[in-house]
Amino acid sequence: MTRWALFLWAVVLTAGCTTQPERVYVQEPLPVPPAPATPEIPAEELECLDQDAYVRLVERDVVLQSHIERLEDIIRTTHGDDSE
Repeated sequence: MTRWALFLWAVVLTAGCTTQPERVYVQEPLPVPPAPATPEIPAEELECLDQDAYVRLVERDVVLQSHIERLEDIIRTTHGDDSE
């Protein structure tokens, strides 16, 4: 009788270990933050820059804008197909 009791006790103890709750992760749509206001520089203020500095300034702006667009696209992927 004790073997049977030990067997039932072992089954009861291990039964709780076999039923793990399933975790389901739900991704909430992330808000797209508003773009920061960037100061505009009048063309006459840029005339004093040499050509190399002007080109680097333009390249920097293009790279930053591209990065912003990429991050916005990543955020929009959390919105599903109906967000466009």
